[in-house]
Amino acid sequence: MWNTIVRISLASIWLYAGVIGKLLNPGFLNPNSNQYVGLTIQYFSQGSIIRGFLYAVAFPHPILTGILVMIGEISFGISLLLGLGVKLSSTTAFYTNLIYFLSASWTGAEEYGLNLLMMILDVYFIIYGGSKYCLDNFLPKSIVNNTKICLITGSVIYLGVVIFLFLYGL
Repeated sequence: MWNTIVRISLASIWLYAGVIGKLLNPGFLNPNSNQYVGLTIQYFSQGSIIRGFLYAVAFPHPILTGILVMIGEISFGISLLLGLGVKLSSTTAFYTNLIYFLSASWTGAEEYGLNLLMMILDVYFIIYGGSKYCLDNFLPKSIVNNTKICLITGSVIYLGVVIFLFLYGL
């Protein structure tokens, strides 16, 4: 039962970040706002150990990056809330949290602890999946319970998005 509570709690964090923090925030995609995603990317790029990655992938087109981050966060939240594709969703969420962690933790941003905790929970859900109270139980077990397939698929999806952003910025 605690597995379900943790999964739904994690879903609420993703949904809050994606919907309230981005989708409903009029300044998130507005270059004239002090809440503009480009300013966040610039701030995180300054002290980050992955500065080169951020400048090559996210910085050239912050609005597209912001839209993709927003879609990802909302998708992770819905997936975890419903318990649908938990291992796959947790894999891509792990990479998102890793980038946040490597970006924010070096700048002293407050998200450091939250992203670290979310990465640990992502790994748990990658290994163990949702719980008996999730929609994954209605899908063929050979797909949703196969950690290797979900890990590879999630990694390829995330890598595909990163390559797309990199090539789009050239």
